[in-house]
Amino acid sequence: MSGLTRRTRTLASLRGSPRRVALGSAAVAALLAAVVGTVVVTTAGTGTASAAEVGAKVAAGLALEQTVSGEFSVRTRKPAPRPRRGPGCVNCTPIVPLPSRFVVGVDGSYVSLTLPRDAPVRYDVAYDARSGVLTFSGGLLYIRGRNLDPAAPNVHPYARLGAWVQRALAERSPRIRETTLAGRPAWKLTVDFTRGENLYDAYGARVEVVVDRETGLVLQLTQYADDPGRWTSIATVRNLRIGAPTTAGTFTVPRPPGVRVVEHDFGFHRVAVPDAAAVVGYSPLLPTETGGPALSDFAVAKTTTPPLAPRDFPGAHRNVVSARYGDWPDAVAVTTRRGPVTDLPEELSGVSAETVHLTRGPLAGDQAMVSTSPLDPGLLVAFHDGLIVRVAAPSPEDAVAVASSLR
Repeated sequence: MSGLTRRTRTLASLRGSPRRVALGSAAVAALLAAVVGTVVVTTAGTGTASAAEVGAKVAAGLALEQTVSGEFSVRTRKPAPRPRRGPGCVNCTPIVPLPSRFVVGVDGSYVSLTLPRDAPVRYDVAYDARSGVLTFSGGLLYIRGRNLDPAAPNVHPYARLGAWVQRALAERSPRIRETTLAGRPAWKLTVDFTRGENLYDAYGARVEVVVDRETGLVLQLTQYADDPGRWTSIATVRNLRIGAPTTAGTFTVPRPPGVRVVEHDFGFHRVAVPDAAAVVGYSPLLPTETGGPALSDFAVAKTTTPPLAPRDFPGAHRNVVSARYGDWPDAVAVTTRRGPVTDLPEELSGVSAETVHLTRGPLAGDQAMVSTSPLDPGLLVAFHDGLIVRVAAPSPEDAVAVASSLR
């Protein structure tokens, strides 16, 4: 992909920047596959495997051929006192906010339910790929969402954990040794970051990841906010099951008694690509280069709003075209909508980014930015001829290539 763009900083340096497709349940696999060329040694120093072999095993987890289920336990403690005026980790909070149990299906369905079952504070979410229905329960609300955006990634806790780990390990070649967790053979990967660098601000002083050798799934993430000798959060997958049976109701959040039920239509309707312009009033911008994935979902929306918002609320997105190529976690998504250039900060809310200068395609010369945030590494947004353009891809290079190929 060399020569596609000229940037204010190189993409290599962007990888050293801080902060926040989400993606599928095995999102960790893609980046571990990139950790190649180093020798894996045991604590005794005996060579056992190469990092390429470890990466290949983890990459196999991308193709979930059986249902995966388990439970998250979460432990936290306060960081050690920081040196006066010294920089500190700004994102060292547990990736999994609450203890929960989860099930991830081979078709992209998932459910995450807060533990214990009678917990007073809940955050339960499920998506049934067969029906296309998202259900959510939190507080006094129970939401059933239909006609979802094809570009909306899976955001259940395991996906968030995997995406975070994926990006952290992409920044450094880890030290790897053999271990076990709950009786399962595993690899333990350790990555250190140095105080004063951007990566330290994003991840803390140290990250330790335990990966299941059989499945390639992340079993544990331990984070050290300021002191590499003192952990501050541990998220652990327990009771891991592969191939557990599911039922018609597995991927639906149970409705608690006494809650307000909200039926919400996100407004996206599947149409043929040639028919999109008649709905939204402009010809879609779609990529000719996706790195391989074919078009897997395509929809348009005259208006789309978040749940509980009225259709005429000022933040509604209008005349939206949304296309997804492939499936998460390696999916490429392109979304365009009508809107002013002042809407660009909304697309980058909570994400650090830098200007990128595209030299090919319709976005050449337009205002564009690419994320430098660890959990959104392949996010690119731009303004073109009255359109807000959003590209989500596995990496910044992929996002640039996709944006440069829009037609």
